Amino acid sequence: MNPLSFLRFFLRLPVIAFRISGLVRITNRARRGFRRVLRKEGLPEDIIEVLVEGLVPDVEWKKFLRRKT
Repeated sequence: MNPLSFLRFFLRLPVIAFRISGLVRITNRARRGFRRVLRKEGLPEDIIEVLVEGLVPDVEWKKFLRRKT
């Protein structure tokens, strides 16, 4: 492995981390907005919870980020 490519990878890690955090922020904002609209429409809380959980994809990040080599 080229040492320069190894260095470039580590220099790109903060960029990747900021992009992932941006995706998480957008997802959380959408979840809160969806929940707010459902409350405004007068739906019961138990139905709101089921609908909100259906909106958000369930990803097990620890398993996703671990790669078997």
